[in-house]
Amino acid sequence: MSDTSIRDLPKINGFALRRPNLLPVLGFIALLLGVSLFFVWSRVQVTGLEYEISRLESSLRGLRQETSNLRLEAASLSNPERIERVARKELNLRLPSAEQVITVN
Repeated sequence: MSDTSIRDLPKINGFALRRPNLLPVLGFIALLLGVSLFFVWSRVQVTGLEYEISRLESSLRGLRQETSNLRLEAASLSNPERIERVARKELNLRLPSAEQVITVN
């Protein structure tokens, strides 16, 4: 055999040295990396959802304001005095005369 072959490691104080087994260390590092990536991904998802909730709340506030404005407009449009004014001025309507009124029994 050549001199480059693997030889036994020396003993120090009666304990035999051996090469460290890297598989458990690499497994732990991989597990730690996986957990870290999951944590970062979940925080990114939470942040995105918080932005979406904020956007939807803003939209809801706008829609509530629009609903309030539309109710106010509907109330002003259904005012009997306004309806009579529009009927007289724009539609040229007038109250019926006594001959035009028919009573139904």
